[in-house]
Amino acid sequence: MNLSPAFGIIGILYAVFMFAVAVLAVYALVLVVIFLRLRIAELKRAARPQDS
Repeated sequence: MNLSPAFGIIGILYAVFMFAVAVLAVYALVLVVIFLRLRIAELKRAARPQDS
């Protein structure tokens, strides 16, 4: 009797699920970085006329 999760249908489904979670985590991180860069640029643009 083989109880290892690396083999069989359960192991394959688990690997696919973990891969999907990892891809979504990377995608969310990229979106956060892009959003923060745009937000920082917007804040700098808005603060520039008030300083001068």
